[in-house]
Amino acid sequence: MVVISPQKWQLKTHRNCWQSKQILKKIFYILCFLSAAPALSQRVVNHQSLYWIRYQNQLIFSPVFYWNNEIDNRRFFNPDVENQFIFHSRFHYKKGKWDIGTGLTLSWIYAQKPQNGYDHSTAEVRPVAEVSFDQPLGKVSFQQRLRLDNRFVEENQDQSVWEDSFFVFRMRYRAQLKIPLKTNTENITIISLRTAYEIMLNNKENTFDQSRVYLTGEFYLTKQFSLETGYIYIYQQRFGLDEYFSRNVFRFSVLHRIQLN
Repeated sequence: MVVISPQKWQLKTHRNCWQSKQILKKIFYILCFLSAAPALSQRVVNHQSLYWIRYQNQLIFSPVFYWNNEIDNRRFFNPDVENQFIFHSRFHYKKGKWDIGTGLTLSWIYAQKPQNGYDHSTAEVRPVAEVSFDQPLGKVSFQQRLRLDNRFVEENQDQSVWEDSFFVFRMRYRAQLKIPLKTNTENITIISLRTAYEIMLNNKENTFDQSRVYLTGEFYLTKQFSLETGYIYIYQQRFGLDEYFSRNVFRFSVLHRIQLN
């Protein structure tokens, strides 16, 4: 048995407190630096507010195969100008905690700054591959997803994106928590909360593409339909420019499940 004298105990406690204070002081300085970094860099940041209206259907062929489709219309609040119209289609294979998907995204970009409007939409064709892992933590679900976007973006507005485009490879990682809040008598979750962080990196011009923070709620209506509403904060660098978008997005979604098996 080791006996520690009161003097040594006080000295050890004092040393631990001093070390803790030093760590807290360093964390404080780091936070102050990060807060001041945007001002120090004098970067141009455009603050914008948008709303996204989305319809998603999921065609379920079997317990392991399903086909996911999304139509997403994205507009600015003021002035009410079109920002992007995007369509996703992916086939998924789900086994245990793993989910593997591949498919195609079609996108049309309109205005990036609503006050300037637009006279042309830029088309994009995007083959996509992704893998997700879902880890239960009690009643909470911790989900991780890695998505690879192969972006073929229209380069010449006088030619189709299928004829003339430039290629950008983008990697996306998302960490997400899905928290059930309320279940019904059939033990089906009827209200759930989802919070997530996603970062995107590309291989050309600026490496940092954008980051997103999600906070959404899903409300179960029937076995076929759910409603989702929530908030997304996007911090995005304009491609090849030292200019950024700080976007507050409010999204409303209709989720439609169609059982085919």
